[in-house]
Amino acid sequence: PYDASNLGHLGYGSPNVITNVQMEEMTAAGKITRPSDGKPAQRIAFVQCAGSRDKEHLPYCSGVCCRVTLKQAMLARELDSEAEAYVLYKDIRAPGQYEDFYRTAQEDPGIFFTKGEVVSAKESGDGNLVVDMEDTLLGDHIQVEADLVVLATGMVPAAADGEAIRKYRDAQTIIEKGEEG
Repeated sequence: PYDASNLGHLGYGSPNVITNVQMEEMTAAGKITRPSDGKPAQRIAFVQCAGSRDKEHLPYCSGVCCRVTLKQAMLARELDSEAEAYVLYKDIRAPGQYEDFYRTAQEDPGIFFTKGEVVSAKESGDGNLVVDMEDTLLGDHIQVEADLVVLATGMVPAAADGEAIRKYRDAQTIIEKGEEG
């Protein structure tokens, strides 16, 4: 997973902002609580493309984050029927048979979808967070208040990228010659 410590503008570092991997651990344990005080998380904001599709971080789509969020939002609702899940997205990518999975999530009255660009997530002073969005479908700037924010971080390749590959002779030759590829 992408290093969420690079996503301070999305609130990472605040105790109630977690990654989708941490959310996976919570759902597996059967209870979704705020890390700061252990209270049940009733309003959960899922920030899609956290670091992905962003020239400052990962310029590509990881291809799995949307489906993971859909699953986690539905699990949050199964664990607590009073919980609300807010999926804040640029685009939802659920190809093929996953389109039905997406439709199932859309039909849940406690899962809300908002298209736009998340620009920040900040603490509101009471342990909750306020997520700011721009470029929404309505053209409005909106804010979503949440008990817990889940960053759907992208995936980073473990090979053929960055410092790890530079230790190999062929990669060093390519770099020295200024070749791409």
